[in-house]
Amino acid sequence: MSLNSFFSRGPKYSEDQIKEALNALRDGIILIDRNNKIIWSNKNASEWLNLKDPFSQENIRAFFPTSDFDRFLSQSDENASLEAISPFTKSTFFSLQLIPFGETEKILVLRDITKPIQLEKVRTDFAANASHELRSPLTVISGYIDLMVEDKSIPLNWKKPIQDLAKQSERMKSVLSDLLVLFQLESESKKADEEIVDLQGIVMAVKKDCMAAKKPPKKFEVDFKDSGAILGDEVRIQSIVTNIIENALRYCDKDGEISVIWFTDAAGGHLSIRDNGIGMEEKHLERVTERFYRIDKGRSRKMGGTGLGLAIVKYALQAHEASLEIKSEVGVGSEFICSFPINRIHDEVINV
Repeated sequence: MSLNSFFSRGPKYSEDQIKEALNALRDGIILIDRNNKIIWSNKNASEWLNLKDPFSQENIRAFFPTSDFDRFLSQSDENASLEAISPFTKSTFFSLQLIPFGETEKILVLRDITKPIQLEKVRTDFAANASHELRSPLTVISGYIDLMVEDKSIPLNWKKPIQDLAKQSERMKSVLSDLLVLFQLESESKKADEEIVDLQGIVMAVKKDCMAAKKPPKKFEVDFKDSGAILGDEVRIQSIVTNIIENALRYCDKDGEISVIWFTDAAGGHLSIRDNGIGMEEKHLERVTERFYRIDKGRSRKMGGTGLGLAIVKYALQAHEASLEIKSEVGVGSEFICSFPINRIHDEVINV
């Protein structure tokens, strides 16, 4: 398709008027053909990609030479987006969106998101540093509180307040610990390692801990269709399994039942963790992985959760190119399905 034929679709305005309007946009606009060659680019896109000629005919892949961008170009989902770094400054970040146009052409929209990313980094760095600095004094405070709990000379009327202090100090340590883990996951953009991880062994270890807890579930079933060997980071995988199962245990009553199923198919490997707990309304499902998001704040705090477990799960899964699907029904229970891509599945049999 020629540029003239593109602009001729708007007979009310001239080609120059349409180009002027597109050049006035804050976003970068690039028209590409079926071979991913640039048909035309507006002013911002030309400047950001250092194009001397808006009709350059250069292949857009040359400016974003990554496998992620190749997959982005070939996808058909109009709502898909991709974050990419400027090929020239290495400090400018773009959000890319691809819009199908005509029979074979596409419109690539570039949005400069450098400032929001920098602000988010400042915020995250500050929170991480603050959490790190708070950990040492809190450890000292907790130590003295523990001594007071064990001190038999403490008056009886102080016993309950001191026990409450001990409980809250432990909760604060848990929150800080989870925050530091979360900040580390957020700051690490690289993909997880590809060591062989014994997923079944991790699940069985977590099950053992759950059954030894003060309020163990009535039933805990584990069903692995194969060895459960995957490629990834063992610490992160451990975090995923632990946080989901502990979350299930927290919201189950004395008749709680938990089942863990692992199976593989053409799409990859799937870890399903199901419980018969209190469940959630559908409106909460998209937000439960947000930091500190709570459905019932009073109940959550009473049960001892930090509000960060599922956020940790989300970022740990992203590092493994994996996804999380949540199904839940109030009064029936919840199911968390972690789906790992086929390239993360290892066929080596592990002795457990």
